[in-house]
Amino acid sequence: MKLKSKPVDRLSSGSAEFDWILGGGFPTGSVAVIAGDPGTGKTVFTLQMMFHLARQGRRCLYCTTLSEPTLKLIRYVQGFDFFDPALLKERIVIRDLGAAIRADGIASVAAQVKEHVERDEPDLVAIDSAKALHDFAPDHGLRRAVFYDLAVTLAGWESTTFLVGEYRSDEVGELPEFAVADCIIELRNRARELTTLREVEVLKLRGSHYESGRHFFDIDASGLTFYPRVRAPEQTGTGPLPTGERVSTGVKGLDVLLGGGLPQHSATVVEGSTGIGKTVLGLHFLVAGARAGEPGVLFTLEETPEQLRGIGRGFGWDLRELEQRQRLAILYTSPVELSTDHFLNDARRAVERLHARRVVFDSLTSAALGVPSEPRFRELIHAMTKHFRAAGATALMTSEVPEFLGATQLGAHGISPAADNLILMRYLEIEGRLERAISVLKARGIEHDTAVCRLVINRQGATVAGGFEGLHGVLTGVPRPMGGSARPVRREGGAPQPNAS
Repeated sequence: MKLKSKPVDRLSSGSAEFDWILGGGFPTGSVAVIAGDPGTGKTVFTLQMMFHLARQGRRCLYCTTLSEPTLKLIRYVQGFDFFDPALLKERIVIRDLGAAIRADGIASVAAQVKEHVERDEPDLVAIDSAKALHDFAPDHGLRRAVFYDLAVTLAGWESTTFLVGEYRSDEVGELPEFAVADCIIELRNRARELTTLREVEVLKLRGSHYESGRHFFDIDASGLTFYPRVRAPEQTGTGPLPTGERVSTGVKGLDVLLGGGLPQHSATVVEGSTGIGKTVLGLHFLVAGARAGEPGVLFTLEETPEQLRGIGRGFGWDLRELEQRQRLAILYTSPVELSTDHFLNDARRAVERLHARRVVFDSLTSAALGVPSEPRFRELIHAMTKHFRAAGATALMTSEVPEFLGATQLGAHGISPAADNLILMRYLEIEGRLERAISVLKARGIEHDTAVCRLVINRQGATVAGGFEGLHGVLTGVPRPMGGSARPVRREGGAPQPNAS
């Protein structure tokens, strides 16, 4: 006889992100150990989940031992947004086991909890701190028996149980509660230079496919907010398929160089030295999209939103009006405070909220300053571009190169090879004057012009004008990344073409 598998019922943690990490939530009737040093957020996380479940009509039992008095616990939890005093009367019961433990020892714990469970019939039970029970157990055998009896008692009532405690990493797997636990979650505070990162890791979860590795979270007035570690979206085959359609850059003449514009849903890196006009090109791209009914998001790590609005006014663009019409969102993040997982989570939400079809990231150079390692930086950009593509957005990212005249090597912090398109902006010295130049070095899967053309920026914005042929003098600092020159060159797959105009 073939047995049919029954889906495991689960309790939501109250966080969609953490439920995803768990593979759908906590299995109903499971025993979970919430471990971590003092101050990592164990108690806040437990109470946050209880208030969430109480709002869903579930009954919760919170048992304190010898770690924190009940009145003090309630006083501090009142400062969080999830707190609701009415739920403490109707759905959340707090019981103190401390007096019984001091009087009768640890052996009385299972009987006390059983009595409360029979009386309150909770869906969720928490014992905080379970680690404190060890101080009243004379030997290892008694501790193991107590935690086993707790697990059996609570499993009989199908109550999901949290054993909360100040467990060190080296105690995981050694103490008896970890042997009876179906789920082990560790919260950590990890120092990184002058800041502290809050991390969470699921070390064990029986019968579930969970997201392993370290994830991140913050604690604020709303409680714990989780940010799953950076990763690309699942390749389900349901994402946007290549359409062959083009997206206008909004820069006159640049679409001609690209053979009709940027491929829809592609990722483009715009490289150039400081002051060359990369941000202006990005604004052109977003304003053109907004006017065509394609909302866009600008993620800026350099200029603030007000600075960008001022830049826009200089070219006759009312960015604030586009923001009010939900055609544009400008989101600023300081590179000093950049957290890759936090940023990716917020970026995805912003794109989904606005149904954005265009995204500008300004800039890769600033982002690299805030990411602790090169591999983590590449993971962020790779995952970010994949998520934007999956959301149906076309992405443009800027990157600064250190060379002022020309570009002896391409940078983009190792991201250029992964980009679909690469546009290079640089200065040329011609007859004692600095001229802006622009060229398309790569455009994946499309026929494009590789000519080096003049870039003019004035009050009307940016325009790709004619080439530099016929000018007298020497072009100083002209890079030759593809064997080209500052003269018209062959278009890929075709005969020599004139410069765009």
